[in-house]
Amino acid sequence: MDDIDKIKQKLDIVEVIGQHLQLKKAGRNFKTNCPFHSEKTPSFVVSPERQIWHCFGCGKGSDIFGFLQEYENITFSEALKDLAARAGVKLVVSPARSQKEKKQETIYSLNHLSSQFYNYLLLSHPAGKIALDYLIKQRKMTIPLIKTFMLGYAPGNDALTKYLIGKKKYQEQDLIEAGLVYRRGIQATDFFKNRIIFPIFDIRGNVIAFSGRELPGKTTGGGKYVNTRETAVYIKGNSLYGLDVARDAIKKEGKVIIVEGEFDVITAHREGILNIVAVKGTALTENQITLLKRLAPKFTFCFDSDPAGTEAQRRSIQLIERDEIAATVIKPSQGKDPDELLNDAPALFKKALKNDVNVYDFIIDSAFLEFDKNEGEGKKNILEKTLPYITLIENEVIKEHYLKRLAALLEASFESVLKQAEKIKSQKKEAPIIPASQLPKEEIKEAYLLSLILQSDNPKAKLVFARSALQGIPLSTPSFEKILEYLEKFQQDTPQFSAQLFAQFLPVELHASSDTAYLAPLPEFEDGVHYQREIEKTAIQVRIEAIRKKIGKLAESIKISEQEKDEDKIKTYQEEFTKLSKLLTTS
Repeated sequence: MDDIDKIKQKLDIVEVIGQHLQLKKAGRNFKTNCPFHSEKTPSFVVSPERQIWHCFGCGKGSDIFGFLQEYENITFSEALKDLAARAGVKLVVSPARSQKEKKQETIYSLNHLSSQFYNYLLLSHPAGKIALDYLIKQRKMTIPLIKTFMLGYAPGNDALTKYLIGKKKYQEQDLIEAGLVYRRGIQATDFFKNRIIFPIFDIRGNVIAFSGRELPGKTTGGGKYVNTRETAVYIKGNSLYGLDVARDAIKKEGKVIIVEGEFDVITAHREGILNIVAVKGTALTENQITLLKRLAPKFTFCFDSDPAGTEAQRRSIQLIERDEIAATVIKPSQGKDPDELLNDAPALFKKALKNDVNVYDFIIDSAFLEFDKNEGEGKKNILEKTLPYITLIENEVIKEHYLKRLAALLEASFESVLKQAEKIKSQKKEAPIIPASQLPKEEIKEAYLLSLILQSDNPKAKLVFARSALQGIPLSTPSFEKILEYLEKFQQDTPQFSAQLFAQFLPVELHASSDTAYLAPLPEFEDGVHYQREIEKTAIQVRIEAIRKKIGKLAESIKISEQEKDEDKIKTYQEEFTKLSKLLTTS
């Protein structure tokens, strides 16, 4: 038994997925809304017997490894390590690991060592005294907070390069690929110098990158903040600062507060506000939205009050409307940024947090603060800043509410604002509508019959009953018919049905069809008698559909034979036609 099988044997897929999603029992399986696409009706199904999952909405499906890879956007190697740790399985290191995985592991290791090095310099070395004094006296940080977020200090010399190459024996190229070092001519030099260091963690606690803030009065070049460039483990649009420590609080509160900067997050933690993350001065990306909406159904924005912060909030709102996420905005009093207000008057920030406003009220209010409604140009600008967002609202009643509010504030008629909104909506380039692929009617019925058989308490008996109702008519879908044939063979040697053993008995090419049938949602039946009737009814419908299809083909053959004046073929086809027609009338 290899490591993968050992892990699957020790872990229950329902328990693993249940740590991330709320699963509800549905017959033999469990169901919930799919985390990988937006849906209102649950179509994500988990089988405890088969230890697999499948979404009937987006078509994705796999095992516990595939779920973790998809859900946390990680490699198979990372999922393997994570699940091995949960299962208590010691992995056998494979020499065939990919170069990419080796590179990622090296960067994780380098980043971990670097964060410890920077943290040590800040807390325990004279080089970090000025930075520590600034954090404690001016930023009102505490030592426990600094340790929680592993804040550090990068001195002006090349201390990190000397430490990692000289003492830890890493290669210079490894440091460059991790974004910790760059070459200046022929010499390697630290990327971060004279800066307070904020390690950036992924949701599993790996250090994936760093952000560095220059100390007041010490210009280092490159701006107030500089960040690690994108590497093999860090993509800026996929990460959120503070998510690793905020994750549990976000799930508990059912809401995530989204701010711009690191200090906003850390200061909020000091005041007991734990369900908070930072996007680092940009609008939310689709990947960040996907990550957060798995943890909470509500987003609350609190970006800086300057025009850039307001615009970033607008762009974020445009994206989340597509996913139907409830969203509000915090408007800190006195026009201060979250960190400023939390330091100067934390009670006012907490009051603003309780009085958060709907995102569309924010969009309208911020536009009126930015432009003069009494001027023609101002009215035009206000409409341009509001209508593109209001027209996105799916609920027509809510949309009308905001259009009427906008009209009243502009002192314009509702009809004129509505007309302008419709004009903007018509100018938008609609995404091409791709029609959903429709399965043939007989294939849908056959898939349902296969699900009824495989998910029953006695598949062998149900198959015998279904075959009797089919009266010798095989299933027209080759993969479904083969699965039934393999089930007949399997049950000859194995009287007691086992989903796991049957899956191993099936050829690999039939696994997808079998898994889908085994996970497909079924209606709830009053008792075994009603279940049996449903199998009989479905089998009869499959038989009738198959006969009709054959009759249709025979009619076409008779027509062609008549044109060719082939009397022998006409007679043969007509006899077959009559025979099938009688079968149809007796069904």
